[in-house]
Amino acid sequence: MVRLLLVITSALSIAAATLSLQSCGASDVEAAPPVGPLNNVVTLPDGSTLAASKGSLSRGIAAWLASRDGQKGGFAFGGFVEDRPILTRAGIGQAADLSNILRAAPAASIEIAGDAAQARALAQMLGDRGIAPDRMTVVPAAGLGSVWLTIDRGSTAPLMTAKS
Repeated sequence: MVRLLLVITSALSIAAATLSLQSCGASDVEAAPPVGPLNNVVTLPDGSTLAASKGSLSRGIAAWLASRDGQKGGFAFGGFVEDRPILTRAGIGQAADLSNILRAAPAASIEIAGDAAQARALAQMLGDRGIAPDRMTVVPAAGLGSVWLTIDRGSTAPLMTAKS
């Protein structure tokens, strides 16, 4: 029995060594270069960070909150499946980022305007992620083509830092 185990162990060791040597001759694979800017980090007021690429909804909201440009800012939220109240994968990510930003800026409030079912679905997701109902207003507005977010900063001071 012991001899059989030694023979099997030896055979497996030889097979592993052979495979290792074969892989040494394989050509090198180079990683794909990153697309877009390397620094996509937004620092939130509570010290946490959020990855938000330039041109994204999250980056736009964060940059606006970091500035002193007006008390209210408007942003299009297009993260729904066509005309249905179902969030796409990207829409779920945008909503999650939005809730993180709103949690880190407790003075800010949000108005969600658009198709009634879509606006309620987004408000529900934000509520599930910790945004109090008294900070959100849902405004049914047909014909916008997407959900429109109006964020009231609640303060004249910059609320967060958007690094570039």
